[in-house]
Amino acid sequence: MKTTTILLAALLLGSASLVKAQPKLELVGGSKFDLGSVYRGAMAERYITLKNSGTDTLLISRVDVSCGCTGTMVSNDHIAPGDTGGLLITFNSKNFRGAVHKTVTVNSNDPSQPQALIQFEGTVVEDVVVTPEYLWFQDAEVGVKNTRMLTIKNDGKEGLLLRTFSSQLPGLSLALPAEPIRPGTSVQLPVVYTPAAANPVLAERMTITTSDPHQPEIVVAVYGNAKGGKADKEKNREENPQQTGSKIGH
Repeated sequence: MKTTTILLAALLLGSASLVKAQPKLELVGGSKFDLGSVYRGAMAERYITLKNSGTDTLLISRVDVSCGCTGTMVSNDHIAPGDTGGLLITFNSKNFRGAVHKTVTVNSNDPSQPQALIQFEGTVVEDVVVTPEYLWFQDAEVGVKNTRMLTIKNDGKEGLLLRTFSSQLPGLSLALPAEPIRPGTSVQLPVVYTPAAANPVLAERMTITTSDPHQPEIVVAVYGNAKGGKADKEKNREENPQQTGSKIGH
């Protein structure tokens, strides 16, 4: 009888220990961090240590982000009790200015917090400020020069030299100033588009390289459309005379 009681107690204790075994996700260093100042166009990153403070294997099922600008990579999605893994978080500042606030959610089998929220913030700064951020050429006529103004301001501490201009859009041109742009000043540059052929949809970009170490490249989107010019209209009239002649009723 005594032996049976001891065996039963041992089984109960073993079962209790199995029930209590569970993983616990610990974000070493906390769930919030500040990226500080990030130059626009730069890729900022932070490495987060994930620790399993529980008694069972921690399984990371997936990581969700609040913005397409944020990327993640988990070094180990199965973390044994007492061990650690890593989570690399990257932030692409290309399309941002000023203060930013983003979140990352780690989904795991931790019963106490199946969705652990990580928050980070930062400030996107610029040495080179470009306005507008995109150029719009609507109904640009073939063979006709269409001009849009681009303003580039130097908010850095050194003179800014605009080195090269390039674009895959035929007929797009930009003359760069020979002298550097002094700190605190800006220049207005005419961007000229002379389409050689009709194009129903323009979705291209232009790139300017600079001497700024933080923003060595400026990218400006170009949108719009190009329509046939006078020569095309006359050619179309010759090929389709019935469209321009008067109709004779019967």
